[in-house]
Amino acid sequence: MNKPAGRVRRGVVFPCAPHGDRSQYQSGVKLMTVQDALQREIDTYIAQNPKSQALNEEALKYLPGGDSRNSIYWPPYPAYIVGGDGTRITDADGNVRTDFINNMTTLIVGHRNPDVVKAMQDQVSEGWSYPGPSPSQIRWAEILVERVPSVEQVRFVNSGTEATLNAIRAARAFTGREKLGKMEGGYHGTHDSVAVSVAPKLDFAGNGTEPNSVEDYEGLPSYVTDGAVVMPINDIENCERIIRANADDLACVIVEPVNGRNGFVPAEPGFLEGLRAVTSELGIVLIFDEVISFRVARGGSQEHYGVTPDMTTFGKVIGGGLPVGAFGGRADIMSLYDPSNGAPRVQHAGTFNGNPMTAAAGVATLEAATPEVYEYVGRMGGVIRDRLRALIAEVEAPMGVTGVESLWALQFTPERVTDYRSSMTNDKTMTRAVFLGLQNEGFLLSPSCQGTVSSVHTEEDIDALIAAIRKVLGRLGYA
Repeated sequence: MNKPAGRVRRGVVFPCAPHGDRSQYQSGVKLMTVQDALQREIDTYIAQNPKSQALNEEALKYLPGGDSRNSIYWPPYPAYIVGGDGTRITDADGNVRTDFINNMTTLIVGHRNPDVVKAMQDQVSEGWSYPGPSPSQIRWAEILVERVPSVEQVRFVNSGTEATLNAIRAARAFTGREKLGKMEGGYHGTHDSVAVSVAPKLDFAGNGTEPNSVEDYEGLPSYVTDGAVVMPINDIENCERIIRANADDLACVIVEPVNGRNGFVPAEPGFLEGLRAVTSELGIVLIFDEVISFRVARGGSQEHYGVTPDMTTFGKVIGGGLPVGAFGGRADIMSLYDPSNGAPRVQHAGTFNGNPMTAAAGVATLEAATPEVYEYVGRMGGVIRDRLRALIAEVEAPMGVTGVESLWALQFTPERVTDYRSSMTNDKTMTRAVFLGLQNEGFLLSPSCQGTVSSVHTEEDIDALIAAIRKVLGRLGYA
């Protein structure tokens, strides 16, 4: 009998197609596609999560889409989580999964870290909401000022969105200019100023070297796009050209040193340095959005890269799992918020800003995140990226890996992802199939298959993760 053309593994025949192209393959006489594989993962997921399905149907009566966070929605419906401990989370159906996203990068010392739990228990026994400042806020601020090169003073808020809103407002007040410079594909929260060119349709995005300013959703006033100058991330030559052309109007440039939305894409060599040089020369406030990238080092990405901005925004890690945000920077800019000598130039209020519960959890987390913890999670992140690259090469999947230190992400494209436009070449069907397949195997990443490492993840967890990814890719025809 003649052997079929192509490679044969586990009885599946992969047709002789361009290398890495297995969007369809033959098994017997049936033509199988990535869409077929996705449907099988969906069917398995539904079978494993009937109680979550019922909860979602109930939630749809009262909450648009069934939740209050679009970022953690996935079809056919999300698993409803009822508990977390260490590296494990448990859903309403009793499924236990190893959590490799840690509430969207937040929990650097894992779920229910004993020190954080005790700090919150101690605080709740004294009270949890006061009409005045609490002493714990001072220690919290002290830690950030000590660790983060750019921060001379800091203020606390309750989300990363509030943090970037206030940093941008301060930059406008300080410079007397109005326009905001931001990177195409950069996400900085949901307030109007930054809801521009986060995920623009390429038909409207214009030239990659000088992107258009595109509104991200309905409900935004026209001045939002008019007030934003959009630049191509990791392209310092064109960024500098655009900044110089708009220098008289630019109050600030805001950038994620590690682009979160597009797969934890790190800054290319020289990019942040170039932004620092041109903004310093032109008197433009440089803001690092470190809501995610503060995980990269104890002093954030600015310590990792050796580049100091004028202002920095924070969230996630610094609150120990409770709602949090913060913004800080040079004392002359932060003094705009000082009410002690009369009315401040920039007003800032918030009933729960710096609240004692979040301060307690934040201090406990930051004190638990020692240099040894950062070294460990960074090293384990490197192990995951190396092992993923080796697996991808072995099974010849059209994929890649991005990330830095404890942050990592799967890219479902053979292209090297460095910016928004290269990230748009990802195969979305394959992304969904792997995401749901990993849940079926007992692992949780973000819906776009991004992951993080916490201090309680072990080498055994990583071994199991890589084995699970191998199994899921095998069901997609890569084995």
